[in-house]
Amino acid sequence: MDHSVSPVNLNSLTTEEKVKLTSGKDFWSSEAFPEHGIPSIRMSDGPHGLRYQAAEADHLGINDSVPSTSFPTASASASSWDPELIAAMGEAIGLEARSLGVDVVLGPGVNMKRNPLCGRNFEYFSEDPFLAGKLGAAWIQGIQKQGVAACLKHFAANNQENGRLSSNSIIDPVALHEIYLEAFRIAVTEGHPESVMCSYNKVNGRYASDNHYLMTQVLRNQFGFDGAVITDWGALNDKVASLNAGTDLEMPGDQHLFDKEALKAYQTGELRPASLDRAAANIAKMARKQRPKFIGSREDLLHQHAQLAQKIAESAIVLLKNDDGILPLAANEQVAVVGELAKETRFQGAGSSHIKAAEQVPILTGLKQAGIAYDYAAGYRLDDQVDEEAIAQALELARTHDKVIFVAGLPDNYESEGFDRQNMALPKVQNDLLQAIAAINPHVVVLLVAGAPVELPWLDQVQAVLDLYLGGEQIGAAAGRVLTGQVNPSGKLAETYPIHYADIPSAELYDHRTRSVPYVESTYIGYRYFDKAQVPVAFPFGFGLSYTSFAIKNARLIDDHVTDDQPVTVQVELTNTGSRDGAEVVQAYVQEQTARPLRPIRELKAFKKVFVKAGETVTVTLALPAQAFKEWHEQNQTWELPDAAKAVAIGTSSADIVSVLPVQIHGQAFTDFENVPDWYTTPSGKPTVHDFEQLTGQKVPPHHEFVPGEFTRLNTPREMQKYSWLLRMVARTVIKMRTKDYIDKDGPEAKFQQAIVLDTPLIRLAQQASGALRLSMVDRLVAAANHQYLKMIFR
Repeated sequence: MDHSVSPVNLNSLTTEEKVKLTSGKDFWSSEAFPEHGIPSIRMSDGPHGLRYQAAEADHLGINDSVPSTSFPTASASASSWDPELIAAMGEAIGLEARSLGVDVVLGPGVNMKRNPLCGRNFEYFSEDPFLAGKLGAAWIQGIQKQGVAACLKHFAANNQENGRLSSNSIIDPVALHEIYLEAFRIAVTEGHPESVMCSYNKVNGRYASDNHYLMTQVLRNQFGFDGAVITDWGALNDKVASLNAGTDLEMPGDQHLFDKEALKAYQTGELRPASLDRAAANIAKMARKQRPKFIGSREDLLHQHAQLAQKIAESAIVLLKNDDGILPLAANEQVAVVGELAKETRFQGAGSSHIKAAEQVPILTGLKQAGIAYDYAAGYRLDDQVDEEAIAQALELARTHDKVIFVAGLPDNYESEGFDRQNMALPKVQNDLLQAIAAINPHVVVLLVAGAPVELPWLDQVQAVLDLYLGGEQIGAAAGRVLTGQVNPSGKLAETYPIHYADIPSAELYDHRTRSVPYVESTYIGYRYFDKAQVPVAFPFGFGLSYTSFAIKNARLIDDHVTDDQPVTVQVELTNTGSRDGAEVVQAYVQEQTARPLRPIRELKAFKKVFVKAGETVTVTLALPAQAFKEWHEQNQTWELPDAAKAVAIGTSSADIVSVLPVQIHGQAFTDFENVPDWYTTPSGKPTVHDFEQLTGQKVPPHHEFVPGEFTRLNTPREMQKYSWLLRMVARTVIKMRTKDYIDKDGPEAKFQQAIVLDTPLIRLAQQASGALRLSMVDRLVAAANHQYLKMIFR
């Protein structure tokens, strides 16, 4: 399929036209210059399904969208560990985009899961950059195969929702490159996205949109990215600085709020002509790309994609526990089903990725489709209120049935874009009821419905746990087929399940200082920390059971010498030793043979999901290129092979290693870590800000409460409203306007809108308002908040 681009002659554009081209036309479109052969680019949300708004458009989810396939969210689909399925999802979303004339889909999201409380973790693949990068690259390849551009996001170090528009992610160079940029590197170099979205936050003191190191030195020069950098909606900080840094297109359209400023800077030489030309050329190249037209029936398309959504969900469901083989359920077995989430099943998260699903199969419907006979009781309410009658009904069912399927999970308003979770606990009404039922009937199967890990205080009291995550519109059908054994579960966790939130290395600092955020744990996130600090977990990274069993034997290296020219090749024999056909994920980690600063015990560097028939043995081959053994060398700004003892560890999770094979490396001795605090070599307990300051040699700014006289356009309504009745009135009015159509004023979408209004810097609210909030009004609101200070001066 030819997706060629006809070149544009930049000399035919005036400076004013070039500047205009670098700002959006409206919420979803870029400016068009038909006289120069430059059409408009139409963009749409869509990491796990298309959120296309045909009528009045908004990025924030206020207005309705066209029905589309709701695929499993990234936290669910990543558990498939299947790049081919992820590519198929991307291709399907691309087809749906083509059917609606969309040129660019905003996705995938490959940010790291630094902490399980991040409200947007359901939109991200993994705590591991290699897995996230590989899956992100597959998604990009799939969607761009259909001639629709991907927009990889959110670049970079966007790992929290509270304060995300003003926070400063302070990260040491090794963690920055090896953890927080690595998924982007893989996705860019292997997926070749047409565009990348810069994040809202600062990285080491500079907003992403203005960050020349990230946008030019890393993204363009090191990664070789040759597409357009688009701001997140309202993420532009400084128009001139962003263009000079390497950002190309400001979104959404704001009636060209900053064009005059840019033109003036161009005349004075502050805005470099080469920077403006680069931005204009990148936008024009994307706009002029020949994209195929859709031919066919959108209705037929959605029907086909529903089947794909179910297949992905089936492949991604993770069997966490199955004592005494309680699963799969026997044919025609009568069970009790408890849980409001069985009837009102969550299948996606809230925020800009929220999709109007073309179809929806809740768990109860899926059980019926699978032939499971059941009696149902809600048991608990999703508003967390205690319902004694519902509890009594659930307990009675537990007494009178052999087995109980308990559907537990997080209600809608617990996790969303725009705000973080307050803790890692399930609602108390669910935990209390589940423990009461387990005391009556020990034969309990739990279905977990949540976008991220939760604490499981009742884990030892139940026989089985199936983790469904947020599995898309067909999750009920997928769950029914897995419960009955029509599908053998093969999902593997793409993130660690801690026992307690307090076990997380960032637990004591996360969300406690949203403006200055030191990543004190450095490279030790997820399994990298738990393994080396020897902290027990509920379920390790890469873990997942099956209804059959597997054995890995005869692991061997074809060549144990690591060179730039030849990958290290590993072969193993994988045997299905059980009585059912099934799939296993063979995982290869690069393991450190001695303790070294900032080096985890092992890191995932290759994997393959393999289907094996019962009783059969297959040979599995994994290739690890030299990059798998390299480390970031900040002084030389490059990846280099170290002079270190390493091995390839083969297993089925980060904690279940069956073979360790040493390799030969002739590398360089790094001298960067001579005065590193002991914690970063042998982590024990939690790192401190002082440890981090010693590691990086920089002082972390203390938490600062803004007071009148200090407020600027970059302060938020939440920070200023207590000093200004005018700002309080404006904020209340805007929140009321944005939530007027929501029936549930405490629901996730309403909470999302409230967070957007209160926690967005005023200047960015003006950008997101498409120019409705002018700069003069922004300045008056800032002055009003500072007025209390001024009155004191002139009293």
